[in-house]
Amino acid sequence: MKKCFLALFLAIAALASVQVKAESQDILILPLAFEAQQVQVKQTPLHITFRQGYDNQPKFSADGNSIFFTRMLSEPDSEQQQTDIFQYQFESGHLINITNTPDHSEFSPTPAGDNTISVIGVNPQGKQHLRKIKVSSGDQETLRADIEPVGYHAWLTEHKAAVFVLGEPMTLQILDAQTTSKPEVLANNIGRCFEIIADQTVSFSIEKEGKHQLHSVDALGQVLPLNISLPEGVQDYVWLDDSSVIVGDGSKLFRVDSEGSTQIADLANLGVSGITRLTLSPDKSKLAIVYNRP
Repeated sequence: MKKCFLALFLAIAALASVQVKAESQDILILPLAFEAQQVQVKQTPLHITFRQGYDNQPKFSADGNSIFFTRMLSEPDSEQQQTDIFQYQFESGHLINITNTPDHSEFSPTPAGDNTISVIGVNPQGKQHLRKIKVSSGDQETLRADIEPVGYHAWLTEHKAAVFVLGEPMTLQILDAQTTSKPEVLANNIGRCFEIIADQTVSFSIEKEGKHQLHSVDALGQVLPLNISLPEGVQDYVWLDDSSVIVGDGSKLFRVDSEGSTQIADLANLGVSGITRLTLSPDKSKLAIVYNRP
């Protein structure tokens, strides 16, 4: 029987801002079109999940042919909770449980090289570590067992990851899998969303006065402001190009840059509300969003 109990899961959720509510979290794929330098959403969506439960944290594979996500295996109101990493393959429509672990939960799947993803793994003792997993076999490797609890991450190099370390406050650190040196705290009060924006550079946000301000961090630990402020109450985003991001707010999608925001679409007619996480396919033809469904 799965051993990750509800109290542990809710504690992790509260600390890492994984909002597990009575609603279901569904993942919707929206085809994008670019016309006259404007991005548009075609109203032909694909639900890769549509069920009562938690499906969240999507990330496209490097080739864009599939998407990984976190799925809660039990009912939302169950006394016992467990999550695994699933993969949806677009051509076949197949859904595969990649981890299928009886004693652990996994979150935040992220492509990490050929046939490999990285995740945040939670063991039966409640310890949260960065791990790498072979997609074909499900074999897992824990990276830097001394650095925990890790909530979110993105890769700067093959061996270095920018990580969100839970605590008061939440901190940005660099986990180097090739050393045993204690990492330096590079920023406080950070958001949960990390995105690769260039070679050896990742973006993240710092919350100031209720708004998340985007910054970058490189593999050497240099932190720089990016002069983009997300809408109040929003911390999830995905880069559309080198100067603008897409965010969700309620049922609406916005393009945000240093000059402000422009509405892309209102998805209310699709039954969408409470948009949170987003991810863009490598060729920018598909936008995946997570939204709440009562």
